[in-house]
This record gives sequence, C-alpha cells and structure tokens, in this order.
Amino acid sequence: GGSHQLIIGPLGALTTLQYNLTAAPASQPRNCLYAQIIAISTCSVLHRFESLNRFQRAALAPTIVNTVTAKLGIIHPPSGAAAAVFAYQKFSQVDELLFLLGVVISTFIAVIINNLSDRRQYPSTSWAVFKVVFS
Repeated sequence: GGSHQLIIGPLGALTTLQYNLTAAPASQPRNCLYAQIIAISTCSVLHRFESLNRFQRAALAPTIVNTVTAKLGIIHPPSGAAAAVFAYQKFSQVDELLFLLGVVISTFIAVIINNLSDRRQYPSTSWAVFKVVFS
C-alpha cells in the first residue's frame, strides 16, 4: 500500500450536512472549503510549537478553528473535527491536500446530486469570499 492517508471522519460529517441540511449555512460549499483550509492551516501552525503535546494540540485546534470561523461567518462543524484529527497526529502536506481534494470532490458530487431533485437546491448561498463581521 501507499504511504498516504485519507482522513474519512470529517468527510462523513461533511456529507451528512450536504445531503441532509442542504439549506443550512454550515453546509454551504464556501463554508466547507474555507473552514477546512483554516483547520488544516491552524494545525500546521500548532505542530510548530514543539512544547505542545498531541493532547494539548487536539484541544487547542478546534477551539481556535471554531472561534476564527465564527468570527469570519463561515461556521462548519466538520472543520472542528478535522482540526482535532490533524492536530492529534502530524500528517504530510500530501495527506492534507488529499483531504482538501476529498472536500472538493464531495462538494462537487453533492451539487450535482442535490440539484437533480426539484425539492432541493444546493448550494443555497453565494460563493462570495468572506463576510467578516466585526462586532
């Protein structure tokens, strides 16, 4: 077998949102992709702090990701799960890119399948970049 891994757990949570909560903001493609990028980036930064052990990283990563994505208005619960997984164990950049590719492929397929039904529309929001809210 190969030396690369595909992280499945957060992708399962993603597809649950994409097919069961098609109108929810958290399931929209913009939130899916941007929040996962933030999660992986956060974990990459946390892995640079050698004084943090895996349990500390796994606790900090979802907290940071949830705070940042909430502030940016791109809440996406599976990104918290991805943050915990990628913080707990160090993965290669190829593994991280494979995961993001999985997010893109899952989103592409969800757009096609959900729009085959007259009762569903996905995505239901625009693909605008960030709507930063400073309150």
